[in-house]
Amino acid sequence: MPPKVSIVLPVRNEEKFLKECLKSIQRQTLSHWELIVVDDHSTDDSNQILESFSKRDNRVRIFKNPGNGISDCLNFGIYLAKSPLIARMDGDDLMESKRLEIQVDYLNKNNKVGLVASQVEPFPKAITNHRKGYELYVEWTNEILTAEEHSMNRFVDCTFAHPSIIFRKSLIDCYGGYAKGILPEDFELWLRWMGHGVVMEKLPQVLLKWRDHPKRASRTNLGYTPSAFQKVKAKYLRKWLEEEFTIGDRSILCWGAGRVARELFSLLQKEGIKISGFIDPDPKKMNKQIATLPIIPIEQIPSAKQCFILILAGARGVRKKTSKYLQEHGYVLGNDFLPLA
Repeated sequence: MPPKVSIVLPVRNEEKFLKECLKSIQRQTLSHWELIVVDDHSTDDSNQILESFSKRDNRVRIFKNPGNGISDCLNFGIYLAKSPLIARMDGDDLMESKRLEIQVDYLNKNNKVGLVASQVEPFPKAITNHRKGYELYVEWTNEILTAEEHSMNRFVDCTFAHPSIIFRKSLIDCYGGYAKGILPEDFELWLRWMGHGVVMEKLPQVLLKWRDHPKRASRTNLGYTPSAFQKVKAKYLRKWLEEEFTIGDRSILCWGAGRVARELFSLLQKEGIKISGFIDPDPKKMNKQIATLPIIPIEQIPSAKQCFILILAGARGVRKKTSKYLQEHGYVLGNDFLPLA
């Protein structure tokens, strides 16, 4: 009988946190699991720790990455998985004891859901402004629960903590696995799957403790830089506009004219998305242009029947404030405007 869930754990030099992570897996109330660990050429004592655990627990299987990097690790681990359900985990994080039980039960009872995540708790507590930004990001992701909320926020940022998800292995066969390259492999996969109509939800329980530390891949890997995320956004926004959504005769306007907005605009142009102008409430920017396109004051925004608005302003709090303003003036999220920053 196959395990109820296969946990895929890529490991690269995680000796500092690995024992604690493995113990959190062993404490799961759902005990019929297998753990597939793919070692990505570690040079520390990670492999010795793993070998010791596998000798005491035959549910743990250890493999060497036949390629290089996290995407190769994940694709290889999923290929080896015996269960139709794949749980992600990272070697520096901790599972709450009922994580697997709750998420597996949810997928078994909701056949239309292809992927389910959970809320996460960041730890340790932030002591610097840089770390505070991470906690604010987690706070944002924890608010996004329903499939519709994930769809409407998909181009803002990654709406899931990667190690908190469980998905159906059949999705890999249908729509492909993790892409390689200088890109956020999880964000790219979720956008690709959403483009195929995969239903993704998040449970309103904290089932994972998500560790932050200076050597986290999201802080050190070039694939997780803001520019790498922006390129993936632009690519899949173009696909969304072409395949899932009809602009019709409406022009596309960008809300925001600051640095983040201009960088995103440049990428959208490279993807062939035709932008007609910018909107910015700052009176200092009136009567100016960006790449020969006009900056329109908010008092002169065309009606929703005439334009579709992309929110590109990146300053904290602007997205929510702008969305509220547009909705109060008759624009509908997902139909008349969409946030990208």
